[in-house]
Amino acid sequence: MITKQTLHEISRGYLKTAMLRTAIDLRLFDTMVDAPADSGAIATTLGVDARALRILLDGLVAIGLLTKAGSGYRLAPGGENYLPTSSPQYFGGAVRLGASDWEWDAQKRLTDSVRKGGTVLDEHYLTPDLDYWEDFAEHTTWFNNGAADLLADQLMPWAKDRESVDVLDVACSHGSYGFAFARREPRARIWGLDWPNVLPHTRRNAERSGLADRLELIPGDMFSVPLGGPYDLVLLTNVLHHFAEETATGLLERLSAAVKPGGRIAVVGHTFPEGADPARTPMPFLFSVSMLVQTHDGETHSIQTYERMLAASGFTGTRRYTGPKAQHTVFIAEKA
Repeated sequence: MITKQTLHEISRGYLKTAMLRTAIDLRLFDTMVDAPADSGAIATTLGVDARALRILLDGLVAIGLLTKAGSGYRLAPGGENYLPTSSPQYFGGAVRLGASDWEWDAQKRLTDSVRKGGTVLDEHYLTPDLDYWEDFAEHTTWFNNGAADLLADQLMPWAKDRESVDVLDVACSHGSYGFAFARREPRARIWGLDWPNVLPHTRRNAERSGLADRLELIPGDMFSVPLGGPYDLVLLTNVLHHFAEETATGLLERLSAAVKPGGRIAVVGHTFPEGADPARTPMPFLFSVSMLVQTHDGETHSIQTYERMLAASGFTGTRRYTGPKAQHTVFIAEKA
């Protein structure tokens, strides 16, 4: 049931985002990892105004990120897994992206986007050399939600019988999907395609993974740059939701020409079954709102749309995979 309280919480929801973003920016959560901390001591450590910090700390208690006993503040249960920068599961990268100025400024224009039917921004997700994608490629720890491992696991039985394992990773960004596969398949060589400003981050991530000697870089626009090849495998991960079905199908057709007969394409993205209830599966439908304000005609595509696009592009035998740790769905199909 909709109540005034429900509407009030929605309309003021940005306060929670702002408090979390500020705490991450200040590295506030690092100050209370080992023991509860007094607000004055935290203010001194961070070099901020004591009164302002007390207000922020109490606000973080109010939204459940901290607890308070007397004058001491500490992480709420579970917070130690995601909020300190020392945690392997640190969520700060996700906050940096999901609550970025790019996202906030775009959502301010949602009314205009609804009127127009797409982004009204001068700079958006499809703008060449957008520096948002540099941040996206750099902050990868939050992003690998299990779909990269799921993709690699499903491809390994096929790859072991190949004479070669040449991989084109399109819009490779952080490179996590190709690198997850290459760590399992020592013969795999990766050609990473992305904007020129993104690829230095891809290269650094490859170096961190010990895979730099198996990575080649292709700078340019995936719709026009020469692809090279042919390849045994093409990866297209979290890309097609930026485009309408017709444009996305055209891209798949272009990539199909670069795949060897009997090769594979692996496509990853948010999706939903046609007819799904947004109240029961909210994430893909909320993600479409982000695509509305940041692209010309993108949206979350249904499972059936992905299957239709792959079939129209010369791929057969599409299989779909999901897993408990994967927020995205993996589609794998064969080049006819």
